[in-house]
Amino acid sequence: MSFTGITGQKQIKLRLAAEAQRRGSGAYMLSGPAGMGKRLIAEEFAKALMCSDAGPDGACGVCTNCKYFDNFTTPDITRVYEPAETKNVKVDFIKDNVVAESYLKPQFARTKTFIIDFDYLGVESQNALLKSLEEPKKDVVFILTSSNTDAVLDTVMSRVTEIKLEPYSEDELEQIVKANCPDLDDSKVKAAVYNSGRIPGKAISLAMEDSGVSIRHEINSIMIAMPTSSYIDVLEDYVEVLTGFKDDAKIIASSFLLFLDDAARLINYPDCRKINNEVDREAIENFVADNKHITTLKLGRCTEAVNTFLRALEVNSNFDSSASAMLLRIHEELKK
Repeated sequence: MSFTGITGQKQIKLRLAAEAQRRGSGAYMLSGPAGMGKRLIAEEFAKALMCSDAGPDGACGVCTNCKYFDNFTTPDITRVYEPAETKNVKVDFIKDNVVAESYLKPQFARTKTFIIDFDYLGVESQNALLKSLEEPKKDVVFILTSSNTDAVLDTVMSRVTEIKLEPYSEDELEQIVKANCPDLDDSKVKAAVYNSGRIPGKAISLAMEDSGVSIRHEINSIMIAMPTSSYIDVLEDYVEVLTGFKDDAKIIASSFLLFLDDAARLINYPDCRKINNEVDREAIENFVADNKHITTLKLGRCTEAVNTFLRALEVNSNFDSSASAMLLRIHEELKK
């Protein structure tokens, strides 16, 4: 996906794409309420910075660096999101994994990029970053996000370029909801948008409460069973389940991606406070605990399988064949 795959925020996307082509160093703060899409935009900006052939729309999506990014196999991107066991990220983690790492040269990309969610950084951790933000190395970029810049130190804000996310129009919010819940009727789409406070994340959550809960539960069940499933299970039972939901292909894909994201979070941060599938949290925790052979690298390849499934459907490929191919790739990665 390039910036064109993100609805809204037109001027911000153009600006960040231009910055990625320029490939200069610097520190950026993406600010706006929770659910506005800051992390999505930050990730796409980081991908564009890493891309070997970034253009006015951002990352090309096909170069080797883009593939590394998609598979979570690049050492040139460091992400600091919510911590596992504490309210805020510990200062020693910032010193060891951000400040010290920023002195190392990138291995594949032209820049070494750090994506940091400042909602989880206390005063001490913020202070530890000051020098790095004030004098970034020529091949280092910091992409910071915050849902509440009042909680960010003035000394930090004075060292970054703040980019405030723009309000979404009703049309943009409806596009976002329909992309995630394509078979939701118009009245429910409008209701989700109306009650969202113009926050895309909330609009999607409201919409998926209507259309996606049963699908997500079925996908979670398939993924939890996948390590011990047979090829017959995959090609007959699981394909049949997906075929039953074929009119909701995007919800199918998003449900797979949400599960994979949860599993990756729980591998890296077993006690993380929040995952996408809180209702099935215990089952997903057991899935991770019982399958130590599953790594974030394997999960990254599963993510690519889901994205390939989506791309195939966009060019009108046969649903059953595309679903079978996706499930077989996932099975190959997760089987014991």
